[in-house]
Amino acid sequence: MFDIILKQAELLPQLGGIWIAFLLVFSRVLAFVSVAPLIGHKSIPSLVKIGFASLLTLLLFPNIQAPPVIPVGYKFVYAIAMNACIGLIIGWVAGLVIEILKTAGEIINMEMALHAATLFDPGSQAQTTIIGKFFDMLALVLFISIGGVEKIIEGLHKSFTVFPVILFEINLNVPKLIAATAEIITMGFLLISPIMMVLLLMDLILGLMSRAAPQINAFQVSFSIKPSLGLILLLLILPALFPILVNILSNPMKFFY
Repeated sequence: MFDIILKQAELLPQLGGIWIAFLLVFSRVLAFVSVAPLIGHKSIPSLVKIGFASLLTLLLFPNIQAPPVIPVGYKFVYAIAMNACIGLIIGWVAGLVIEILKTAGEIINMEMALHAATLFDPGSQAQTTIIGKFFDMLALVLFISIGGVEKIIEGLHKSFTVFPVILFEINLNVPKLIAATAEIITMGFLLISPIMMVLLLMDLILGLMSRAAPQINAFQVSFSIKPSLGLILLLLILPALFPILVNILSNPMKFFY
């Protein structure tokens, strides 16, 4: 199979350098679109993603510097793979913030004793929690309202300057990428820390009550108090969280470059 691909790749010079460069750009854009937030959602059909990637490639291609040397044979296949890897990494970094916020919501859902309150997400084809889905939708709405889609597309366009189309080695700043990931995770936990602290304090109070009055079923009482208390705290804290959420979502690509 690989030999057939190489034989086809050796015929690519007949297509002309412009088409080969277009295919290289398209491979990066398509990989990015497949995992990027909102655009790469599982509920969006593959044909729609391919069509959007083709349109985006047509828009970006005139502004991208043409490669000085056109790869042929196995070098072309390798260049396609490298561009696809870059697109996947950029899309993953762009969607990391939203995934962290969704995970933070799922942690709150668990602390609010809403383990059984799950629903089926047709987009991800999996079970999800109510608070986790709420944070996911909230992050997506804020992401769209502050122009997040335009920013990640701008970041994709910038990637062709940082990482040229003809690239045989990806020089990522791995320590910076790890530090940025840790920063995003820390921000996510800081957002939910006030609610977590109050709910943990409630667990401590219920534990002391059960020791002082064993006839009180603290476990049953927690199921009636913690969900209501958690929702009240969420409504009270949410207005203060909006500026932080906007700051996190305003430019997700800053963690990459």
